[in-house]
Amino acid sequence: MTARAAIVTGASAGIGRATADRLVAGGWRVVGIDRSAAAVEGFELLVGDAGDASVLGAAVERLDGRLDALVCSAGIPPSGPWDSRDHWDEVLAIDLTAPYEALCITWPALVAGRGSAVLVGSIVGAVEGSLRSPAYAAAKAGIEGLARSFAIIGAPVAERLLPADHRMDVPLGRMGNAEEVAAVIGFLASPEASYVTGAVWTADGGRTVLSMADADRAGIDRRR
Repeated sequence: MTARAAIVTGASAGIGRATADRLVAGGWRVVGIDRSAAAVEGFELLVGDAGDASVLGAAVERLDGRLDALVCSAGIPPSGPWDSRDHWDEVLAIDLTAPYEALCITWPALVAGRGSAVLVGSIVGAVEGSLRSPAYAAAKAGIEGLARSFAIIGAPVAERLLPADHRMDVPLGRMGNAEEVAAVIGFLASPEASYVTGAVWTADGGRTVLSMADADRAGIDRRR
């Protein structure tokens, strides 16, 4: 069998590095992207900007055009000064625009491979504001909107597996089954979810991210 293939940004250290190492341990073929060079084992690291179209394109080429997963982990942590426009522009470029560019560049390969994209967010922005870094808070709040939007954009090309209870008001086009919910529960009950607590997980085929306005445009009745 051909190994599953992934691109991980911010792969030199932190969450990105841990993710790349975990995927490699699971038999994945991984290409990492980071602005900082580092000694890595088991995967190739491209040194460059995670939002650079040429670097992203090169990563897809290294994987022979096949992509099962994109993980956007690169980012600037919360920092100041809060009132610096230069700092604002830099944080937004790396923490928000770069994931958008990565999605756009890798989208054809993800669609062809029926792959998944994971954007690393934060409670800062999604839940909290930031006294020292409104740029970081804004970027991470934007990441959630970006993820919801691409979930809807990608739904029509997702694997359908339509059952008899086909639902047009669910972006994935169907109701979920017990096994799919059990898979999420199984993860949350496992030692792998040791740092998850007090969180609300939604497994609904994207129904809650489909706005009434978009449903109306598509002629979908969300009242079902």
